[in-house]
Amino acid sequence: MSGRKHIHIIVNPYAGSRSSGLFEAVLEILERAGADVTVEETNAPGHATVLAYNAASIGRADVVAAAGGDGTINEAACGLQGFGTPMGIIPLGTANVLAIEIGLKVKAEAVAETLLYGEAKLVGTGDVNGDLFLLMVGVGFDGRIVHRIDPALKRLTGKGAFVWAGLCEWLRGPGCKLEVVADGKPEEAYWAIVTNARHYAGAYSLAPEADIGWPGLDLFLFRKGGRLAFAGYLLALGLGRMEKLKSVTKRRVRRVDFLGPEGLDVEADGDCRGTLPKSVTQGNRFLRLVMPRPSARRGRMPSLR
Repeated sequence: MSGRKHIHIIVNPYAGSRSSGLFEAVLEILERAGADVTVEETNAPGHATVLAYNAASIGRADVVAAAGGDGTINEAACGLQGFGTPMGIIPLGTANVLAIEIGLKVKAEAVAETLLYGEAKLVGTGDVNGDLFLLMVGVGFDGRIVHRIDPALKRLTGKGAFVWAGLCEWLRGPGCKLEVVADGKPEEAYWAIVTNARHYAGAYSLAPEADIGWPGLDLFLFRKGGRLAFAGYLLALGLGRMEKLKSVTKRRVRRVDFLGPEGLDVEADGDCRGTLPKSVTQGNRFLRLVMPRPSARRGRMPSLR
């Protein structure tokens, strides 16, 4: 099987794992395989969208790869909407939820092989006020955490910055009563997550039956507020038992309107996405995403050693 020849990479120079050597190792393997690689760096929020759009418009790239965290990947995906150019990923972020979701190992050989030989498959998306998301939207607790992350601390400690921000939010009182309308039905909750994926905040299993390859969204409503309730939610998430909690309601939805409280923080794919009110809908746009090949078909990559 002939690998892809022209690979256009958009890299976030401030991604959490950029210093790990993974990015340079992937480039070395791609070049050894004979690929023509173009690398562009982002310089501001939203820049990955512009770079991906430009790369797809030129029409030379066999794949446009986003090198960074889930936020950078989201931006690149937005730029590729309406084009047939597939997107690949080089996971350099703190959580790398999309990489976990598609079974991509955070190893240079696995990433490079996927970019060269992986099959481009359609994946579903969601919309939050018209803006695309690939993984999830969080309203309330996790939205407040993401909005309060210290960028310098994130670059220094990675996940430690999220743990610290989460602890601070938990101590100040994590719950905030939401006004929610799900497919026309009024609901109440103290935290809400709308997800397109199985995993959340890393390798934690939130919606084990979800499939990113099929359209549709799962809404999780956390009915109780207070520190004790939220400690239970986080413990259940860590144990993969969220759906077992009586105070958590899961619904398959097409549209969720978050009406209030006005000004409450929202996150999507691990990045800040403004404040309430917001409407989250099942996306009608698909993305061609390059997936890892089954392990039985591997072993054709040149070694670094």
